[in-house]
Amino acid sequence: MALTKRVEVLFDPEQFREVERIALSQGGSVASLVRAAVERQFLQPRLSERRRAVQRLLSMETGVTWEEAKKELEADPGRRIEAS
Repeated sequence: MALTKRVEVLFDPEQFREVERIALSQGGSVASLVRAAVERQFLQPRLSERRRAVQRLLSMETGVTWEEAKKELEADPGRRIEAS
């Protein structure tokens, strides 16, 4: 995905030195470090959302046992198993 939006973030000198040190130690830029932090903190599903999703999945009646689904996934990992 092309990066097309710009954001300006101001750090005090000490914060910037530390953020820059971390970025360099990871082989990246300050910008990539900030993007990754935003992704992890705000754009990933929250734990509560993941738990609700798991509960919805567990409550579904698919007509497929876990053992059957496991065999199918192991045989063809890219295959999607549709709920009936």
